[in-house]
Amino acid sequence: MNILMLSRYKWPRVGGVEKHMYMVSKILESRGYEIKYLTEAEVGTDKWEIWRNVWKYKELFDWADVVHVHDVFFWVWWYKLFNRSKRIFVTFHGWEGIYPVPWKNIIVRKISEKMADGNICVGEFIKKYYFTSPDFVIFGAAEKVRRPKIVRKDAIYVGRGGKDLEFYNALAKNRKVKLDVFTIDPQASENFYKYKYAFVNGYLAILEAMSQGTPVTTSYANQLKYDYLTMTPFNSSGYQIPTWADIADIYEKLWQK
Repeated sequence: MNILMLSRYKWPRVGGVEKHMYMVSKILESRGYEIKYLTEAEVGTDKWEIWRNVWKYKELFDWADVVHVHDVFFWVWWYKLFNRSKRIFVTFHGWEGIYPVPWKNIIVRKISEKMADGNICVGEFIKKYYFTSPDFVIFGAAEKVRRPKIVRKDAIYVGRGGKDLEFYNALAKNRKVKLDVFTIDPQASENFYKYKYAFVNGYLAILEAMSQGTPVTTSYANQLKYDYLTMTPFNSSGYQIPTWADIADIYEKLWQK
């Protein structure tokens, strides 16, 4: 099966969406899928430019048995209107970082949801704040890899810069622990097992730290972020962290709708 993935960026640019798409694609390719990509590098950043440029890749869309969009479904609004039979799905990965969520953002999501042939939501909170009806809800994945036994020390931060990093720098200072910061290293997640504490805010980093047995400290600054963190199964008794193969299974089930 031929799959066309659309996203603003792709791996190795550091980010949760980029890694998610990369890991799922790697599993699917091992199962015989052929996958190609369209990103801002090809279609641009201005919405009018994007809508014009999407048509330039009509042959690529025709080649695909399934088009799967990560967040940016508005890129294909016009294409979908004129190609209703083309199977186009979407994964909604999170929120735009603005609280309260602007009604414009909610409306864009609802239009995308209605136009798509199916959707995956990364997080239960999306149903509450964007009124989305998901086909599947996921939280990410992490692979269990045997790590060498070492004496853990200090704390690790994996994420973006800005206010989150400022907060965790202050927290580390208060706890009197050294904080090692990883903001642009694609291999940062391989280091959790070395540390006593993981300071992280996103699902993917939380699961990667948990899979390596590193206690997680996270934070919230508003009700949405609180729900983002608490409307999860992470603290449930017997919770098993999904593998990327498990997540790829969900994509396959979605495409069989």
